[in-house]
Amino acid sequence: MIQNCPNRLIIGIVCLAADDHSVIFKLTKNMWSFKASQVFLTRRWFCKSSISRAGIDLMSLEEKHSPGREEFYFDILYGIHPISCALEAKRRTIETVYYRRDLVNRNERVKEILERCWTENVKTLPLPQSKIDTIVPKGKPHQGLLAKATRLYYKPTSCTQQSIAELLSGKEASKPVWLLLNEIQDPMNFGSILRSAYFMGCDKIFVTSHKSCSLTPVVSKASSGVMELMPIHSINNTTEFCKILKESNWDVVGTGSKADDPNGTTYTPVGSFHLSHPTVIILGNEGRGLPDELVDFCTHKIYIESRNDLNKNVDSMNVSAAAAVILHSVLNNSNNRR
Repeated sequence: MIQNCPNRLIIGIVCLAADDHSVIFKLTKNMWSFKASQVFLTRRWFCKSSISRAGIDLMSLEEKHSPGREEFYFDILYGIHPISCALEAKRRTIETVYYRRDLVNRNERVKEILERCWTENVKTLPLPQSKIDTIVPKGKPHQGLLAKATRLYYKPTSCTQQSIAELLSGKEASKPVWLLLNEIQDPMNFGSILRSAYFMGCDKIFVTSHKSCSLTPVVSKASSGVMELMPIHSINNTTEFCKILKESNWDVVGTGSKADDPNGTTYTPVGSFHLSHPTVIILGNEGRGLPDELVDFCTHKIYIESRNDLNKNVDSMNVSAAAAVILHSVLNNSNNRR
């Protein structure tokens, strides 16, 4: 009988029967919690179903199983270059490509991507501009193109002589140049560095396995799709990694400014550095730079020269801009032919 009564009637019956005010308070509190849960679930169902009706369900991204991983989730890529590079590299499984219908006859790049999808049996679905704008993070230039695709992850690399030797393929230059990013956390900086490194001809890129930016759609867009093309390796012990390279006759090149080292360590201008051995260039965290334990392993320490009357509030370059200048100097200097 009580099961069919309205909630208010149940509370009233219990209140009349109970002398203990704490019992009344607990029952009332639990009832309000139940009602709040009902409201939350109703709102969640409404949002989920409305997104599904548009042809894409982002609130219940399905899980897939992969060897070595319990769950393999999906990302939403956006923009022409990331999606085009992802289709070309085939390092992801692309489930669906979503596009603005009017772009098919107006944008040759979008048309080319869709034709490739149709050839390779990748599902495509049109979406209105208003729906695309609600899916992509606010202010991000999606160019009317989205793709639901499996995520990319770093390639873990052991800090051993054998694993490092295996990375030296026959396709690399006689004096390979690797880039080590120590705790780079901003996705826009990270993506920009990847783009510059690829453009300049850097052979491999490594990141620290902790306190580093993940391989996200934002990074892919900032890199103009380079993240899709170039595998990124992760290492869990940067000092051991640099130690092994140094013992293998590599140049370990740290970056900073002339004022970085209070102990008087000499930093030389980047233009004075000559590529004579296989080289790894280390870029430090946006705020802290390189830790002392890494600086101690460096065979060279370089900096970018600035104007003489530099304002004290602008004492360094953004790390992504510095990366472009350093890589251009090291990889394209006439004295550094590989």
